[in-house]
Amino acid sequence: MATSFSLRLRRLRKNSSLTMEGLANAAGISKSYVWELENREVPHLSVKVLVDLAKALGVTTQDLMGEPPPLQASPEDLQFFRKYIRMDRADKDRLRTMVDLFDRPAAKRAGRRR
Repeated sequence: MATSFSLRLRRLRKNSSLTMEGLANAAGISKSYVWELENREVPHLSVKVLVDLAKALGVTTQDLMGEPPPLQASPEDLQFFRKYIRMDRADKDRLRTMVDLFDRPAAKRAGRRR
């Protein structure tokens, strides 16, 4: 039975456009071990394998394990985020697009208005 780690590993692998074999080669493990990690509950995962998987996926070990980063946000920001996580996917996509527009350098924003 897949665990939250298994599902997270599969999602990160697919988001990185890696096959099981590609991830296995990049992490220095076997393809069958990647399959096992994605499809079964693995009682013990060595730190070395965890670090190698994270490097191969371009994420931190905390990301791979699902540990949330420490937040240093104002109460207003946390309240906004709580609202955000309850939104449906379409609304989240629209909000991300708006935030990306604000995040562009001011010169590019000014140049597009002309």
